[in-house]
Amino acid sequence: NRRGRIQGRIARLKAREADRRKDWVEKTSTDLARRFDVIRVEDLRVKNMTRSARGTVEKPGKQVRQKAGLNRAILAHGWGLLVRRLEQKAPGRVERIPAALTSQRCSTCGQVASGNRESQAVFRCVACGHTANADVNAARNIAAGRAVTARGGTGSPEPANREPQHRAPPLLTGV
Repeated sequence: NRRGRIQGRIARLKAREADRRKDWVEKTSTDLARRFDVIRVEDLRVKNMTRSARGTVEKPGKQVRQKAGLNRAILAHGWGLLVRRLEQKAPGRVERIPAALTSQRCSTCGQVASGNRESQAVFRCVACGHTANADVNAARNIAAGRAVTARGGTGSPEPANREPQHRAPPLLTGV
């Protein structure tokens, strides 16, 4: 009986956590959809990012517990859910920018080099000397729609016209 009560309490805590996450996603996506004409997000493959590191019997995985903790953290933040709700609330206005090389491209001069990224947090352009936080630099590239595709193109689609937010229902005449 005690075990059943504890399992019920844990289930309620997890449900409350999921409700908080969904509430935050709803409020944030509504706010973004109302305030911005174009919303650019990094096209992350969340399903691939949260894949198991367990491996096989012949070739076991490395750092499986750390990877499991990272997977839980990624899924707990609801990255995929936020983008999905943004696409539903702002149809045609959400642009997915390819994630490739956004952290190695200089947001000032556009130079792409692997040496630009000194560490996980520090970005220093080898061409122009621009220094910034690596995440801030990548966010500027995504916000500007500057992505580099495998063939060297820009990777950003043509802008779509903004859909009207609030419309009155059409008047039916002659029915």
